[in-house]
Amino acid sequence: MAASLQSRVPEAEAGQRLLDWLVRRFAYLDRARWRTALAAHAVQRNGRMATPDELVAAGDVIAFTPRADASMEPDVPVLHADDEVVVVDKPAGLVVQHASAAPTRTFLARLAARFPPMGGATRLQPIHRLDRDTSGVLLIGRTPAAIRAWSEDFAAGAVTKEYLAVVRGNPPAERFAMTAAIGPAPGSAVRSRRAALPAGATGAQSAQTDAEVVARWPGHALLRLWPRTGRTHQLRVHLADAGWPIAHDPLYGRSDAEYLQWVAVRKAADPEGRNPAAERHLLHAFRVVTQTGAARPGRVWRAPLPADVANFIRVSGGPEVADLPL
Repeated sequence: MAASLQSRVPEAEAGQRLLDWLVRRFAYLDRARWRTALAAHAVQRNGRMATPDELVAAGDVIAFTPRADASMEPDVPVLHADDEVVVVDKPAGLVVQHASAAPTRTFLARLAARFPPMGGATRLQPIHRLDRDTSGVLLIGRTPAAIRAWSEDFAAGAVTKEYLAVVRGNPPAERFAMTAAIGPAPGSAVRSRRAALPAGATGAQSAQTDAEVVARWPGHALLRLWPRTGRTHQLRVHLADAGWPIAHDPLYGRSDAEYLQWVAVRKAADPEGRNPAAERHLLHAFRVVTQTGAARPGRVWRAPLPADVANFIRVSGGPEVADLPL
């Protein structure tokens, strides 16, 4: 059994019942669902099937293999498909990674029913990342060779990603660059939080985002963004650090306490996490441009501005979306 999720038990948590440890450590499933996962032999402890009442020890490796039902997954709009890659317009609210904190809220198994993996691949593989609540253009590889080649193109800068974001506030310049290094947020109670850090700080990685103002209106602006590096939460961190956090971003531009309260409210309202229309940060992967190479022609894939972003611009007093220079 190939595990999708793994975590090592820290010394401070040794001695707990496995079921209790799972519920505390991975709150995206409640106690009943973890019990079901254990009964279905979807949880392993140190490589063997685990039971709810056994006690965990420091250093134990706990592995969980989600059992997603493809028939329950949503369809996503397909922008392009060939024998190498499928390009989709991912809606907000859906996860990309097979091994994620929301294993039943992906769409890859359903997509594979239409565009099965090829060339010896056992599953479709996202070539780059989009956060769960970021919408837009996403490339998914169908063969090992294509995944490798496209990943190399992304790493070499041969693929340009362009995003649109509605931010709070108004940057003074029409074009600007943000170059703060990014790493784990020191002292944060939120494990996923990243922060702008001084160069040379522990965990800091260099990062650059180029930006251009598309439109302004009182209290907000629409920005076009080009990440030149690929750090976790890069656009969200850079914009919040500059003083223009993305509208509706629950994590950046808010305190840990405010974010944790938001998580609790969202989970209570939507425990299964199956509502893509839930309020989310207004960040959209608008366009992906590939350079012409020896093996393939240059391409441009574009995902229209989604309805929730367009509606926010309208109700907040912004310009007509049809008039925007996109």
